[in-house]
Amino acid sequence: MLKGINKQIIEIKCTENECFDKILLFVNANKNHLHPDILRKNAVDIASAITRDKMFSTNRKFNFAAVISTVIGVAMLVLLLIALCM
Repeated sequence: MLKGINKQIIEIKCTENECFDKILLFVNANKNHLHPDILRKNAVDIASAITRDKMFSTNRKFNFAAVISTVIGVAMLVLLLIALCM
């Protein structure tokens, strides 16, 4: 039951879930002063936990090895193209 009409609601659209279209989160009245980014992060964490879906996850770790291997691969491709053009 909702009391009053001044509730802050965060709506998360869940298009990947076959059973549900969206998640509605009602912000506590004593927490609505928090920065929107903090509220958004908490909402995303809850949506991830509920749906067990990684598309909501904001805690992606930086993969240094993948970046280095990509840079080396691109550099090798550029060198190969330069060698072929000579």
